[in-house]
Amino acid sequence: MKKQIALSFLFFLLISFDASSQKLNYKVKVDGKESGTLEATKTGKKNNFQYYLKSKIKTSMLISIEVSYELKAIMQDGKLKSSSLVQFVNGIKQVNNHTEAKGTHYIFSDDSGNQKTISENILSIVPELYFTEPKNKSKIWSDNVGSFLKINSLGDGRYELITGENQSSIYNYSKGVCKKVETTQAYSRITFELIQ
Repeated sequence: MKKQIALSFLFFLLISFDASSQKLNYKVKVDGKESGTLEATKTGKKNNFQYYLKSKIKTSMLISIEVSYELKAIMQDGKLKSSSLVQFVNGIKQVNNHTEAKGTHYIFSDDSGNQKTISENILSIVPELYFTEPKNKSKIWSDNVGSFLKINSLGDGRYELITGENQSSIYNYSKGVCKKVETTQAYSRITFELIQ
């Protein structure tokens, strides 16, 4: 019995030392005013990672707006296995999207019950952008819109992710880690800055 406990403990220690964890915290500014936080977490090893993004932003335009955002994703053998995104605006669920691998394809579903099949492999996802510079990448999967988004290198560790018509996010890197994200939306400019 003692031998089994010792072996179980040893196995646990080996797993613990083999896995890595990284956590990044960002302050969020809306039109230059500090308005919230974003926490990005990555755990795992080699080509198997779990990502978790959690954000809470509170701002005022004509009315007070509070947005909370939570994204969870699992990458296995360098491919997306599953992901989910939930977003609330002023306490009301606005987005509830899921992507799941099903054999040779993926099923994306949203909160209205719509589903679509994605036939190509999903090798890069938005949460990875916080932890790894997207060198040699041309598209990134977005659970927010349920499709691939185009990404372009601007040089000097800067990349533009096209998020919609006349909308984009500029990711700025230093030593492979995202230090700042500048996002243009229809009526505002949102910035995520890494807290050192």
